[in-house]
Amino acid sequence: MIGRKSIEDKKEYFVYMKISVCIFTYNHEKFISQAIESVLNQLTEFDFEIVIGEDLSTDSTRDIVREYQMRYPQKIRAIFSDRNVGAMENYSRTILQCKGEYISLMDGDDYWIYDKKLQSQADFLDKNRHFSFCFHDARILGADGEWSQETCCGHLHKKVVRFEDIICNVHIPTTSILFQREALMGFPPNWFGTIKCPDRPIFLLLAAEGPGFYFKELWSVYRKHSAGFWTGQDYQSQLLTHIHIYKTMNRHYQDRFKKDFCMCEVVIDYVLAIRLLENNRIRRALCYFRKYKRASRQICLDSRIVRSDSLRFMRLYFKAMTVRLMKRIFYNGFL
Repeated sequence: MIGRKSIEDKKEYFVYMKISVCIFTYNHEKFISQAIESVLNQLTEFDFEIVIGEDLSTDSTRDIVREYQMRYPQKIRAIFSDRNVGAMENYSRTILQCKGEYISLMDGDDYWIYDKKLQSQADFLDKNRHFSFCFHDARILGADGEWSQETCCGHLHKKVVRFEDIICNVHIPTTSILFQREALMGFPPNWFGTIKCPDRPIFLLLAAEGPGFYFKELWSVYRKHSAGFWTGQDYQSQLLTHIHIYKTMNRHYQDRFKKDFCMCEVVIDYVLAIRLLENNRIRRALCYFRKYKRASRQICLDSRIVRSDSLRFMRLYFKAMTVRLMKRIFYNGFL
């Protein structure tokens, strides 16, 4: 684990740098140059630094990062690993090295497409100090090079988002956020390394300190591919990670947002039950459906919603059982 030196210990550096841009990278040799160039191309009235956390990649990512560091020694600082520390620690140690008043995040396989992104977001936070962060929408680029018709934020219409929104309903593209470093004092909490998803806990920690502002603009690109840290995980791992986040952060905030966390956990239980049924994992699907029913009673979920969800599940359940039975009959017929 990283040392317990927290982010407030670096407060004396605020006067030296307006923004620190964190880039987290591992095995991004095909993408990292575009990510770095998109940051270098930013047009700003202030100075900013680029802090790159490179986690002992097995491809040529480290060589590419080192080359950029040599070309821009006053702009780029790289943090190299002598062992693979994993995404959570790489996030933590890179953020802790930031000197800026504001911090921006970027995964090494994504990139920015608007050269005044940093200036626009910094101008907003300068004028609206009660906001702890701001973010924007992002285009989605598939592994096949095709652009998705959907965007990361979808049909989000809220301009101001709060903690309760981010728990379950609002998706914030990592590459879109700019936040006040003061809003992340005490980072990382001691439980941070136990979670397999670094960005959502950070967004929730920020939202607990103040609201976020949404720019309905497509200023970055999110790559969706099988080698991605999040998209490379299967649906069960992703959904169970969300449940772990809800439970961990509910304890962190001592039940302050318990109702919201429990509601999201109920939703995940139901989604997981449906996905398992669709993948013919019938017994496991039943376990999560029963868990959903118990939890929905505990939080007094609207009975009409529960009834509708139950009917949908039972239709899929009987369909899956029928298919399984037909396969068994067909198989036995050839014996």
